[in-house]
Amino acid sequence: MADPLPTSLIRADTMSVERRFELLGRIGAGNHGVVFRARDSQLQREVAVKRFSHFLADDPRAMRRITREVATLARVSHPNVVTVHDLVQMPDGDGEITPHLVMELVEGRSLRDLLTSHGPSPRSVIVVRGVLEGLAACHHAGILHLDIKPANVLVTAEGGVKIVDFGIARAASDATATIAGTPHYMPPEQYEGRADQRSDIYSVGCLLFECLTGSPPFRGTMASQLLAHREQPRPDPRSLTPQVPAGMAAVVMRAMAIDPAHRYATVQDMLAALAAAPIHAAEPHAATPPPHTPRAVAGPQVSRSTRLRAYAVGLALSAFTVALVPGLVWLAAAFAPDRYRPDAMDPSTAGTWWMIAVSIATVLLLLRRRSFFEAIGGPAVGSLQPTRLVDAQMTRGIQMAAGSALRGSLPMLFPWYVALVAMCAATAGTAWPDDVFSMWGVAWLLMPPAAILLGIRGLTGLRPRFGAVLTSAVYLAGAALAIVLFIAYPLASS
Repeated sequence: MADPLPTSLIRADTMSVERRFELLGRIGAGNHGVVFRARDSQLQREVAVKRFSHFLADDPRAMRRITREVATLARVSHPNVVTVHDLVQMPDGDGEITPHLVMELVEGRSLRDLLTSHGPSPRSVIVVRGVLEGLAACHHAGILHLDIKPANVLVTAEGGVKIVDFGIARAASDATATIAGTPHYMPPEQYEGRADQRSDIYSVGCLLFECLTGSPPFRGTMASQLLAHREQPRPDPRSLTPQVPAGMAAVVMRAMAIDPAHRYATVQDMLAALAAAPIHAAEPHAATPPPHTPRAVAGPQVSRSTRLRAYAVGLALSAFTVALVPGLVWLAAAFAPDRYRPDAMDPSTAGTWWMIAVSIATVLLLLRRRSFFEAIGGPAVGSLQPTRLVDAQMTRGIQMAAGSALRGSLPMLFPWYVALVAMCAATAGTAWPDDVFSMWGVAWLLMPPAAILLGIRGLTGLRPRFGAVLTSAVYLAGAALAIVLFIAYPLASS
């Protein structure tokens, strides 16, 4: 009887890609697309399949970058780095042929989920060590990750660590690296389009800070975080968690140094410093389970009931702040001269403008609901209970509510803005149009901030690349046009 093995192998080799991989369910979304659990019918195993988004699939330059990414990742073989199997072309949900990246399926939870559900723990240092070991293998192959964060670190049930989602990874020799990453963990030089191994070390330092304290080093809007990473003093993790040993805090502070020259030169150096730093009085063995085992704390612990009480107090104080700030802003706007106040902002419309401001503030808080509720809820269940009900973490949440309310109230300050434009126009000798509160008049009033914003965007986005130069030129041309319109409109309307 003929041996059936050759026939079965030929049948497997000729199996179409869409028949080979059966998508079983969505796992999550990454920087470049959606990740699915899939069944590989040829090799009889489950894998993870990453479907790249259309805006990347339709961009030849992006696809060349993705192909390089797959080639570089295939050079890495390390237990702490997700294994890449293949890059295939398959139909997506709409029937369009889209590139799909086939990877090792990692069964585990992200470090982000573990920190959210169980809070910070010194045991998380063991996971950070695993991240550094995986990065050492990547850097040896000439690959930068450039997006190290808790969501991109998986911890298996056995305590294994996997770095996933090399969505912006580049070979270290690739000179076309672009600005990308997550503001909470982005080193200052990466915003400027420069990156090397020390950029990943900075991100690991931010990761370690959050593992020890439960909070990223800096909070706020994307712009404020980027500015803080570039200019503000490095926060000491002991200011949030006094139990952090001094040696461990020193490792964090050095890894997060603003100047790359002041950081660890290699991940091996940071790994050695981390191994020498004490975790706590009785450091667990390397085989200790992952950080979802809660640490023992001295003193009263946060329970579900105390955290619900914290949520209630935080929400009440935030609601009071959101209601109060628009009223104060309207009161300040009432002192503006009447000739700079449009009819739509007479005193009888105060209630309407208050509701608009509160609605905008609510939407802004909902857009940041995860960080907002984390802040007002206080420490995680099982953590040491703060001595004050309104602690520093809840205060940050209330400050977020106040900031959102202030942004929602900005339209109320329009009369003062008109007065400022009138003063600037008088200083520059520019005529004042008669129909300043008509549709065209309001557009004219908005020309100065438009020119400033376009000019800043054009200057800050300037890079030594053709596409960046062209984009900056368009922004600067728009700024110049806004200035010309601001000067010409009063002359044309007079």
